[in-house]
Amino acid sequence: MPRPVVIYGICGEGLGHAARAHALIERLEQDATVHVLTSGDAHDFFRNLGHPRLHRIPGIRFAKTGQSINWPVSVVRCFNFVLSGQGHLARVAELWETIRPDLAVTDFEPLVPRIALRKRVPVLGIDNQSKISHCVLRDLPVWLRYYQLICSGLIDWLVPRQVPRVVSCFHPEFCRPHKPVRAVVGPLLRNSITSMRPTNDGFTLVYYKDVVGECLLRAAECLGTRTVVYGGCEHAHRWPAFEFHPHGAGFAKALAACSMLVCPAGNQLLGEAGYFGKKTLCIPQAGQYEQEINAFYMEKIGLGTALRNLAAPEREVLEFLKRPAPSPRPSAGVEAVAKLVLSTLSAEGSGFRSLKPVWA
Repeated sequence: MPRPVVIYGICGEGLGHAARAHALIERLEQDATVHVLTSGDAHDFFRNLGHPRLHRIPGIRFAKTGQSINWPVSVVRCFNFVLSGQGHLARVAELWETIRPDLAVTDFEPLVPRIALRKRVPVLGIDNQSKISHCVLRDLPVWLRYYQLICSGLIDWLVPRQVPRVVSCFHPEFCRPHKPVRAVVGPLLRNSITSMRPTNDGFTLVYYKDVVGECLLRAAECLGTRTVVYGGCEHAHRWPAFEFHPHGAGFAKALAACSMLVCPAGNQLLGEAGYFGKKTLCIPQAGQYEQEINAFYMEKIGLGTALRNLAAPEREVLEFLKRPAPSPRPSAGVEAVAKLVLSTLSAEGSGFRSLKPVWA
């Protein structure tokens, strides 16, 4: 019997989408053939892994100015992407015909689900962003609830609301669905994470990202420990006491072995830190309110501290050092979602094929 074929569309912005999708793809490829369609950072991620069925497609990228997202320019980029929507869809449709998938999966990628709806092929959205559009987020501050309200429509537009959703986040206990979802699960963790057990080798690990990189390094300097940095190697001459490595191989091992983590407030990395029980100091990216939500729940579950006073972080860092290390948070997200995907492949009359295409 031939193996089923899955098309997996992945948002190319940052590495969180790619890492989450990779965790599920590792499991799915035991039973199916998976083609990855993506752009930007995610394309580089899968190319470096040597994924054999990798296809580059158009994608939306945020614009950044200094340490903030430039929303006006980002909106213009999004608008231009939509104006070219028919051409982008035609490119993906042509690729689709050479692959002829049995199922489509999207991690916040807008083209693949639209082709799936047109072709009446079963489609499933698996991402973190749907917690904003499909869930009541318990205890969320009022100002972040306004952001959630504003962004819910945009999320349902990027990935059409007809697409069934699975929500994956590091704080599922605070997500109560108010729209239909197939599941709310914990983080989807790669084999490179779950194959290791945490130790404490007494060093601070920094996950460097350009938009908050300098702040991350200054915060790590205040901790007063041996510091290992992944990314930002071009700054090594300015921080001679730090040990720099390029992003990629070795990071998972360093995460398992560190005593503390300093990082942006990305969902996937916070989920990995929680799995190992690593005390975390995070800096939400300015203008990226999704990271503000992540930072809020990171503090809520006792994983660590969100640093707010970037100009004078010493007092907050001192309070952070007094906090106890969190307990590890196991997650069975990958296996639960893989079973759901595979059951969708084998289901008869699942109702997916009655969905109507939208946009372009």
